[in-house]
Amino acid sequence: MDVLVTDPVSGRTTGLAKTVRRALEAMEKSGVPYCVVGATALAVRGLPRMTRDLDLVVMVDGATRAGEALRAAKLQSETPVGTPDDPEPKIVFVDLSTKVEVHLLVAAGDPEATVCDEAPRATVFGVEAPVAILEHLLLLYAYSNQPRHLGDFAAIVQSGRADLGAAERKLAAMHPEMLGEWSRRVREAQHPAPPPPRPTPRRRRT
Repeated sequence: MDVLVTDPVSGRTTGLAKTVRRALEAMEKSGVPYCVVGATALAVRGLPRMTRDLDLVVMVDGATRAGEALRAAKLQSETPVGTPDDPEPKIVFVDLSTKVEVHLLVAAGDPEATVCDEAPRATVFGVEAPVAILEHLLLLYAYSNQPRHLGDFAAIVQSGRADLGAAERKLAAMHPEMLGEWSRRVREAQHPAPPPPRPTPRRRRT
C-alpha cells in the first residue's frame, strides 16, 4: 500500500490514507451494505495500481444513506446525485482537505450484489471493511470496456493469484450469455499480442 500513500516523484504523502479512513469509518457507521473495489481493493489483494482514489459499491436502496454518510464525513459531492428512487450510477465525492476522490458506484443487481454480499473483511489503512477479492474484481471488470479496467483484468489473470474457474462458475450462474466474452478476455490476457516492431532507425547523412 506504500505506493498509494507516498508520491514516488515528490516523496510527499498523497492524503489517500486519511480520506480512505474517513470514508470507510462513515460507511461502517451508516450500516449500509457496501464493498471496496477498484485500485484500493487491488492493492489490498497484492496488486497495487497507481490510481489514488477510493471506489465503493452500494446497491440502489442504500445509495441515499451512503451519500448522506459521506457528506457527514465532510466529503463534498462533485457530481449530480439523482433522486432516492433513481440515483446516479456514479457519484463523485472529494475530500477538500486532501483533494482525494471517493467514487460511490450505485448498482441494481449482479455482479455487484454478489460482490457486496460475499466480500470478506480486510484492513484498509487501519479500518476493517469489506473488500472485493480478485475473483470479484474479475467479474466487475468483465462488464467494462474501459482501457484501465481491461488492463486490470489482464493483470489479475496474468498474476496467477485468482481462481479463474471459480470466477467463471459465478459468471455462468449470473449471466451465462457473458461466457463467450469472458473466455475471449481470459485468452487474450494469457496470450497477449506481441508489440509492434520498432521502426528501423534512419541513418544520419554526413
